[in-house]
Amino acid sequence: MKNPFIVIFIFLTCGTLSAQPLTKYWVQFTNKAGSPYSIDNPEVFLSPRAIERRKKYNIPIKTNDLPVNPKYIKKLQSLGCEIYTTSKWFNAATVYCPDKKTLKRLKALSFVKKTEAVGRYYKKNPKRTRPKVRDQKAKYYQEDKYFGFGRNQIEMLNGDILHRMGYDGTGMLVAVLDGGFSNVDIMPFFDTLRATNRILEGRDLVDNDDYVYESSSHGSHVLSTMAANLPGMLVGTAPGATYVCIKTEDVRSELRIEEDNWVAGAEYADSLGVDVINSSLGYTTFNIKSMSHEYKDLDGNTSRATIGADIAASKGMLVVVSAGNEGNGRWKYVGAPADADSVMAVGALDRDGDRVKFSSQGPTADGRVKPSVMARGGKSVVGSLYSYEVDSVDGTSFASPIMAGMVTSLWQAFPNKTNMEIIRAIEKSADRYDSPDKKHGHGTPDFYKAYRLLQGESQVKNKKKERPGIVKRNFVETMKIAKEKGKIIKP
Repeated sequence: MKNPFIVIFIFLTCGTLSAQPLTKYWVQFTNKAGSPYSIDNPEVFLSPRAIERRKKYNIPIKTNDLPVNPKYIKKLQSLGCEIYTTSKWFNAATVYCPDKKTLKRLKALSFVKKTEAVGRYYKKNPKRTRPKVRDQKAKYYQEDKYFGFGRNQIEMLNGDILHRMGYDGTGMLVAVLDGGFSNVDIMPFFDTLRATNRILEGRDLVDNDDYVYESSSHGSHVLSTMAANLPGMLVGTAPGATYVCIKTEDVRSELRIEEDNWVAGAEYADSLGVDVINSSLGYTTFNIKSMSHEYKDLDGNTSRATIGADIAASKGMLVVVSAGNEGNGRWKYVGAPADADSVMAVGALDRDGDRVKFSSQGPTADGRVKPSVMARGGKSVVGSLYSYEVDSVDGTSFASPIMAGMVTSLWQAFPNKTNMEIIRAIEKSADRYDSPDKKHGHGTPDFYKAYRLLQGESQVKNKKKERPGIVKRNFVETMKIAKEKGKIIKP
């Protein structure tokens, strides 16, 4: 089974699904000759924000920024193929071919370099017809502190200091690549986002539409660790940022197409001008053995998702990914794209700051330090889907966005620093920077120390920081105490 970064229900026990043939293909094109696009006119295919990012960091617009030649796409469609995604970085498209005859004609096209079977075709789920309903109660229980039940996971990183300084991600754009965002459109934790138009229209690259509030609660929980804004209940690590939700993971199967969706999601984020990508996804083995990776493939240069993540970083975005949950499993190591050399791979800690056993370890196949850093991933606090309550969940899936939110808030303070300068400062601030190991990487960052390093205080000492005031109780215990004390607040 693929590294289970996402907690989802997969219905592969049903023979009708597992027996379906592979009818979705990755189609690689030979070139971009005759394209109507030009690097001299990027306004046609990149947003003003994306162009501004390249200008700010002196990133040239290259041929791989040019979209796939639309003539090639039209030709595939004329054969009867349905286009799901395209990739300008790889000069490719993911398409559905309804039969072998159509596939044969596709392979014979002069501009097709190669094809690869990557996924199955599924009939789209019908759109919901009933409106969703949430708990509309007028007040909710609160913790003693502003960050509420999520206090531990931000204080562990000294991120609360940045927030008090006014850095909470305001003005930054974050993309979340995940398997679905059920109820994000009604969850009370995101009321502020919706009221201030800071959640952009998402993209569903699995079903090829724009509706992402379905399929899985995983992305909803991930988003809450960053964007939640219910003081006293849960405030995320970057509540001031703007977000775009991108669905790339198909919860019905584990196939290579999900890596292709990941690349398309990163490209979409790039075109919008996104600053930070969070991806609580990872790829090792798939349902079809021939698609699976081996540990030797985790070298930073093999997986399409890994190559795509590095290209995303080369475009100026800062990519944060979960290390994986195979630390005490057969696989043990990080997956793709956590093995990419330009991404921040995040392992999981418990509430006391100790590594959780399931957190995947390094090094990569070519000997590089992974994970990069650590954050809370054991019993992380997330927002409930309907009510003014919180849940407790395990996984590096949640360590990653907690870290991504803090990365966003820190970068807000130093907008002229590059993505790699931000990453290096965070790693330098960590408590194991001088002696990284395969289970913790550089360790637990101190974001106030990273702030000082970016200010130019090069002599900030690397020592294990004290973490006074960390909430030791779990959220159930704390909520019980809050109820007994009558700690309530109106929404």
